[in-house]
Parts: sequence; structure tokens; C-alpha cells
Amino acid sequence: MPRVSQQYKDDQRGEILAAARRCFLRDGFHRTSMQDVFTEAGKSAGAVYRYFPKKEDMIVAVAAQNLDDVTGVLRAALARGGGGEHGVGEVMAELLEAVTGLHRDRELASMAVLVWSEAQRNPELAERLAAASAEMSAEVAGLVRGRQESGIWAGAPAEALAQAILALLPGFLFNLALSGPDGVSGFPDAVRTLFPR
Repeated sequence: MPRVSQQYKDDQRGEILAAARRCFLRDGFHRTSMQDVFTEAGKSAGAVYRYFPKKEDMIVAVAAQNLDDVTGVLRAALARGGGGEHGVGEVMAELLEAVTGLHRDRELASMAVLVWSEAQRNPELAERLAAASAEMSAEVAGLVRGRQESGIWAGAPAEALAQAILALLPGFLFNLALSGPDGVSGFPDAVRTLFPR
């Protein structure tokens, strides 16, 4: 019997996660059964269990995808604004615009709301959210320190300012999940106005 390639395994896992994501968005984490995922993915129980022994593993994996997407977008925005070329407002506005695109493609904001709720019950998920938040705050703190070196925002530690700035993101995601892209279309420009260069 020929060996299965890593690419094949990755593709299978990706298909299962995409199916689980659709089920979770449609029915929520707790109303979705493993059978729902088997049916949505068009795969046998054995094929799904090979990658995800329990539903909680799928929940954590879908949440990790969301977190990786947002963290990746933030890093890209910071890289474009390297050396202070872009201000905090521009970086945050780019983040909100990119997140809106991800929401259009995969309902990222709706999944974020589900994940936040689940994190109240799932310690592993809460730990992943806290780690991602700390990582993003550390990245934004570097940009804040650049502002502080030029004499702006000298009244508070860079880490605390970064956390306060990033607190805009959950509010934005919540509004995006409830109102859709049209309901938050003015947010990026508002952030640019609040944090001018």
C-alpha cells in the first residue's frame, strides 16, 4: 500500500476543519455533533477521528486558525509600517480592513464571538487566547515605543498602551459579527482619525 503524503494529510485535515467551521457557525459549538461534521465533510467517522479524536480538538483548531489569521494580518500591517513609517492609526486601520475581508470570506468575526464564549468554559482555549493577546500586544508595544521616543504618549508604559489600543479589535469584531461589513465600514477611517501620524 502506498504511503500517504503529508500534503494529502494536510488537505484532509483542512477539509474536515472547514466542514467543522461551517457546522459551528450554523449551529454553535454545543449543538454541533460529530455526526454533523462527518456529514458536512462527506467523510467517514474513522477519517475524521484520525485527525480529531474529539470535538473539542476541532474547536481549538478552528479557534487557532482564527487567531493565526488575525496575528498574521497584524504582523503584515506592522511590517509595512516598519520604522514608524505608518502610525498606530494606520496599522490598526489596516488590521480592521483585513479582518473585514477575512470575515467576508470565512465569517471570522462570528467565529471570534463563539470562541470568546467557549473560552469561558475551556481552559485550553482561554490559554491560547491569552497567549495570542500577549503576543499581539508585544508587537504593537514596539510601535508605541517608537512614538514614546519622539515624546508622544510618555505617560504610560508601552505595554499598557498597546493593550488599550488592541482593545479596539474585540469591539470591532463584535460589531462586525452583528452588523456585517457595511455596519462597520467607517471604523478604519475613524481609527486613523483617532490616532493620526
